[in-house]
Amino acid sequence: MDSSTDAPGYGWRSFAGVLMIIAGFFNCIDGLVAIINANRIEGVTNGNATLPITDNVSDWGWVVLIVGIVMIAAGFAIFSGAMWGRVVGIFIAGLNMLVQFTYLAHFPFWSFTMILIDMLVIYGLIVYGRVEPQRR
Repeated sequence: MDSSTDAPGYGWRSFAGVLMIIAGFFNCIDGLVAIINANRIEGVTNGNATLPITDNVSDWGWVVLIVGIVMIAAGFAIFSGAMWGRVVGIFIAGLNMLVQFTYLAHFPFWSFTMILIDMLVIYGLIVYGRVEPQRR
């Protein structure tokens, strides 16, 4: 039983990696929609798209797209077992929580769901993300 799948917390780390990749893809889709069709989002919010720093939905689309790309990369790094992947995963999931919080007034169900996913990712990576001792 020298398999890395027998290590404690392997399931949670895998779960966190899968959630990171899925959330990253969702963010990429959201970001592309905001970049390509900013009028759609402004129409859904009745022209009240108040966002922090800038009210330009296209700019926030780029932020969400970049966060999504980093989330996907961190998700694959978590599967490779790299410690930097776990650290980046925790950081980017926390950053995604803040970004989703800015959309909470406009898309409450979606933003709240993404925040919960980010919380599960952070839990899985912090509690079960330690480096396993090598077996002989």
